[in-house]
Amino acid sequence: MCSLVNRMRNAKEFLMCLIGGILLISIGAVGGIGIFAFLEYIGTVSGLEPLVPIVNIILYALVLIAGLGGLGVIIGGYLMTTQRFGTGKFVVGIAAGMGIIGLIIQIGTIIYQYGVQGGMDFLGATAMSAGGLGVILSIIARQTAQKPE
Repeated sequence: MCSLVNRMRNAKEFLMCLIGGILLISIGAVGGIGIFAFLEYIGTVSGLEPLVPIVNIILYALVLIAGLGGLGVIIGGYLMTTQRFGTGKFVVGIAAGMGIIGLIIQIGTIIYQYGVQGGMDFLGATAMSAGGLGVILSIIARQTAQKPE
């Protein structure tokens, strides 16, 4: 196994995605839920209800990838070691990015309900959690991965 990892392109990045994905799976992180809640909230508040189904259809494929959460990060990390490097980077970016968007929406909701101090407390707790570490590892892996020659 070790010799296989040493010969693999972007082996360190794959291992970071593997660890990050396992951390995301361990806490059950799923990115798409926050987006749908946010769209539903915006549609009901601003009277844009006719646009919500259209946006939901456009985001469906992205939410499927993000819904995989940690599994999407692991699959994308593996794809970055193959000839499908660009696809792997895209999948990791979507899986981790949707988690970040969901986190930002959660922080905004908490700041709205409990004030800035509540949001800062939540942000600090999240950054130190397994999910926060998983997202950070996934983003670092995506940014440091090198396209194969």
